[in-house]
Amino acid sequence: MTSSPTSKFKFAKRRVLFLSAQKAAVYHWQNGRPGSAYLFDVNDEGRINFERYLRETPNTVMYILVDVFDEEYRRDVMPHVLGHDRVAILERKKARLFRDTPYQFTKVQGRDAGGRRDDRILLSAITNPAIIEQWTVLLDKYKVPLAGIHSVPLFTESLLSEIPQKSDYMLVVSMQSISGLRQTFFQNKEFRISRLVQMPRYGTVPYAPFLEEEIEKIRRYLSSLRLVSLEEPLDIYFFLTGSLLEELREYYENSSLIRYHFLDINEMASKAGFTLNLNTPFSDQYFAYQFLKRRQPNYYATPSNLRYARLRRLRLAMLAASMLLVFSGCIWSGLNFMDGLNLKQSSMAAENKANFYQTRYDVARGRLPKTPVEPVDLKVAVEAAATLKNYKATPSEMMQVLSRGLNQFPEIKLDGFEWEASMDPKVSFGNSPAATSDQAPVSNLNPAAGEKKFRYYQIALVNARLEPFDGDFRKAIATINNFTEVIKAGPEVYNASVVTLPLDISSSANLQGNTQVVQNEANFSLSIIVGIGDES
Repeated sequence: MTSSPTSKFKFAKRRVLFLSAQKAAVYHWQNGRPGSAYLFDVNDEGRINFERYLRETPNTVMYILVDVFDEEYRRDVMPHVLGHDRVAILERKKARLFRDTPYQFTKVQGRDAGGRRDDRILLSAITNPAIIEQWTVLLDKYKVPLAGIHSVPLFTESLLSEIPQKSDYMLVVSMQSISGLRQTFFQNKEFRISRLVQMPRYGTVPYAPFLEEEIEKIRRYLSSLRLVSLEEPLDIYFFLTGSLLEELREYYENSSLIRYHFLDINEMASKAGFTLNLNTPFSDQYFAYQFLKRRQPNYYATPSNLRYARLRRLRLAMLAASMLLVFSGCIWSGLNFMDGLNLKQSSMAAENKANFYQTRYDVARGRLPKTPVEPVDLKVAVEAAATLKNYKATPSEMMQVLSRGLNQFPEIKLDGFEWEASMDPKVSFGNSPAATSDQAPVSNLNPAAGEKKFRYYQIALVNARLEPFDGDFRKAIATINNFTEVIKAGPEVYNASVVTLPLDISSSANLQGNTQVVQNEANFSLSIIVGIGDES
């Protein structure tokens, strides 16, 4: 029977399509638990109703949980390799075992203890893809984001944590209203095989004898495959509720080879965090709740099936990034706005303070006597005087240089001394004759002083004479030249040169005199340039 969906459906953030070969049920996640199921027959009418359901419900995330006969499992081993090599080996094995279906899954369950320590792998597939494709076509038509396809047997492995007493050999028995009796065997908590049996309608026949017969079949099958040990018992766990569970408690008794565990679905749901009040023994709603709660990864869905889910995740990521940018922009704008307010308040405070002091200055200035110049001009004059003070110059350095030379030549008497300061050592001094006359040396620079850096220069014109003078001009000129060299030897002397000699010995001069008259004076003049460096 198919329940016709109403015109509007309750909104949920995620939902699961519980699928079998005869029925399909949709469970919505509502307030932390699955809501009521919307049932659809696996026929044309059921698919029409399912299409109407997709049109009238929000386009939320959909999962598919299948419980069908056409699910095949294989166990194999492969060398322990990683990366592209492992992917290539698994792809070859899947292509060899399951050629006619795209719904394939592989899982590495562990490694062998001995030998090469190969990987133990589980390979499974939905061998009849039409069971799933007739529903995924409708999901693609309405662009429903399909997040993954899973199966009840493989999902049961994740529910082993809900079992209080676990063992090495476990057979989990459950009943689904849309599929039938599911028996899944685990060895050392690893999935090995699973079997689905179609059951008669509930209430038409006693279920206890039917379950006993089917459990005995799979127990013998496990023994034939040597999957169970003769030394350790097989633990059988019933996921049931209601009167059937109580009937089975009385029906079965533990033995040395089999131990029975009766787990009430309502109690397990209560421990898991939600309330179930089931009267029927079926665990569809419990599996749907656990599946939606745990959000299992995809096992069987192809990349084409997942494209709308990936687009949805991309859209949500872009939306989250946009919201983050907007939020960050708001915070940044708020901080800038606060900084602007603070700067405005600071500028207003500074302006008020400036106005206050300007007012006080105007009042104080009004009390002062009138002056012929403005205070601004006085400030300029004071600053100019301070600058001149920093660069004041006295002839003390020049006098020290001249004194050292006169101490060595006592016959030289000083007649006159003219002095000035300049930034350029090459300027000519007053109206003195040129220093480059033929009677004086042309190049008299002190090499040691020429390499130094000076702030300014002191330039002096020294007029002197030789006393006593016996008329020997050759001797007098030699003395004057020696005196000049002594002056130039000072480390601070930039240049020293003779300006005039007692006798004009240039080529253009006319030689004349009286041999009867003896000259008793030998006058000459020197140009001295002293470099003044920093005080440090």
